[in-house]
Amino acid sequence: MGTQSFVLAYVSKHYPVRMGATAMGWTLGFGRIGSMLAPPLLGLIIGAGLAFQWNFYALAVPGVIGALLVGLVPRSPEAAEPADHGGAGGTTRPFAEQT
Repeated sequence: MGTQSFVLAYVSKHYPVRMGATAMGWTLGFGRIGSMLAPPLLGLIIGAGLAFQWNFYALAVPGVIGALLVGLVPRSPEAAEPADHGGAGGTTRPFAEQT
């Protein structure tokens, strides 16, 4: 749950405003896959009689893979230039353009 909050914050800063809702939807969808697969996987580990440390490994490996994949996402051009528009430390996003 905590990690997903960080990823959502990253997605909201990385994608342009016009694609933000779609990016958030895909991010939440993939997050739900992990939350659906974890309980059966951990149940299989416990049912197989493996040590409890294997539960940690089963959850840590996808976390490390996810961190590596987030690190491979290229930085957006807007993130490279300093934000001069309001907010605390430039945390506000510019208004969407009229379509």
